[in-house]
Amino acid sequence: MPNTGAPYADGLFASLAKQGMLAERCDVLTTQFLERTLIDTAGDRRSRIAKKYRVSQPGVAGRTIVIVDEALIRGDTSQAVTAMLHDAGAKAAHWAIGSPPIVAPNYYGIGIETLDELAFWQALKRLRPTLRAKCLRFHQMEPRALRAIESEIAAATKAATITYLPFRALVSLLAHRQEHIDLSAFTLEMPTAAGRQRAHRNLKALLAAIPIPLPLEFGS
Repeated sequence: MPNTGAPYADGLFASLAKQGMLAERCDVLTTQFLERTLIDTAGDRRSRIAKKYRVSQPGVAGRTIVIVDEALIRGDTSQAVTAMLHDAGAKAAHWAIGSPPIVAPNYYGIGIETLDELAFWQALKRLRPTLRAKCLRFHQMEPRALRAIESEIAAATKAATITYLPFRALVSLLAHRQEHIDLSAFTLEMPTAAGRQRAHRNLKALLAAIPIPLPLEFGS
């Protein structure tokens, strides 16, 4: 993705080249304006996304495309961009996400009111109850549970695959700086008492409507 995905793409494609894979690093999308598409109503967001991005690479037809982005929040952008690539003749669109799954909004500036808006929770609802419980470990999910979430989100966005950066890989990159970085979007462990109360309240409300086979206890 333009701007946001570039740093992660540099490292990802360099790594692929070292492994002997034939992967060309190029910008296949362009942005028409810089306005954020994260906030506002769902209809307004989709309208801005459709106007903001364009396929800029004429050689997309018949090719397998890996789109790199720094995060996947609701899935609106990935769904729209995947459709654009398919319309341009791409053979398949894969998404490489440079963060773990976002399981909670940051209550200190992002315009997301409920957990239910996030792609992670929509995917979790479609899983078998026994697998849902495994996904509720969030940043400590087993690989099988993470792959299930990835598959569900890929299906919802019409992408061939979606692959997240595992939480342990993110933490290894932060080294000694981890204590100075807010990781609550991936852990649901908010940095303030008010944030924790709001997150746990929202979590309990959401889980009340989802069958979970294991007894779960969350703070108030």
